[in-house]
Amino acid sequence: AAALLPVLKINKTAWWDACGVMGRYSAAICVMVIDQKAQNPDNPIKNPGGYLRAMTKRAKTGELNLQNSVFGLLKRDEEKHDA
Repeated sequence: AAALLPVLKINKTAWWDACGVMGRYSAAICVMVIDQKAQNPDNPIKNPGGYLRAMTKRAKTGELNLQNSVFGLLKRDEEKHDA
């Protein structure tokens, strides 16, 4: 995930903040989710760093649900292949 940071233009401060709040594993999943969402032609993320910071903020308050994010991406991918 750290290798994606420069590609997505996410600064290291946002990455380390995310790691501090949710741990490296969950922060890495967030970056992978952001990468996939940034590639969505229908509704791409325009500010990946801001998106990671928003996810970090939700993690602090217990509102972040990574499982739903991952399964949502899988469902979107499944629907794309079924179309």
